[in-house]
Parts: sequence; C-alpha cells; structure tokens
Amino acid sequence: MARTVDRSIARMIAFKRIFTGGLSIACGVGLVVLLALRGSPPPIAGLALLIFFGGGAWTLRDGLRLRRELLRS
Repeated sequence: MARTVDRSIARMIAFKRIFTGGLSIACGVGLVVLLALRGSPPPIAGLALLIFFGGGAWTLRDGLRLRRELLRS
C-alpha cells in the first residue's frame, strides 16, 4: 500500500508543531510574568492564557507524537 503523505512533509509539519507549541508556551509564561508585574490583569487575560497554554500544549503534544510515529516507521 502506498503512503499518502511524504515523510519529509510530515517531518516538516512535526517540526512546525513542536516549534509553534514551544513558542506558545513561552509566550504564556511571558504573559504571566507581565501580568504579575502589572498588578491588576484585564479580564481578557484569562482567555489569552488559556489559548497560549492550552493550544501550545496541544500543538506540542501533537508534534511530538507525530515525530515519534515517524521514528517508529
């Protein structure tokens, strides 16, 4: 059975997801530090943190899973 996705494309997608997931988590940490220094956070800060940490963790996990799957096959 032929592969439907080229391995090099899948490897680039995995790298992109790992990079963007790590960057998103780093931005979330930066936002936490900024909010701690500022004092009173705006109401939208909770949503921003949810997006940064939740989306970043999801993307990072998916990129690592894809990378592990590529190494197995």
